[in-house]
Amino acid sequence: MTNKEIILDGLKPMFEEAEAKGLWFHSPYQDMWFSPRELEEWQNKGKFVWGAVNWELRSPQERVDRLEEKILETRNQINEFAKRIK
Repeated sequence: MTNKEIILDGLKPMFEEAEAKGLWFHSPYQDMWFSPRELEEWQNKGKFVWGAVNWELRSPQERVDRLEEKILETRNQINEFAKRIK
């Protein structure tokens, strides 16, 4: 068994849980998010073949919520700066 096969075999329980619960793979080190299908496609191409210790299963809604928070923060910064230049 190759190292890649060992890693992918070790990830099977995470893939099963992700599919069953609608979760995504998140890499906290680089803040990358992949649906199970996306990660599988990348891994078939030899990318992101990392052991389970490198992944967390999280709700993709967390990412949407964080992006919306960033939009709000940016709007507030724009408004505050616009006040200063008037």
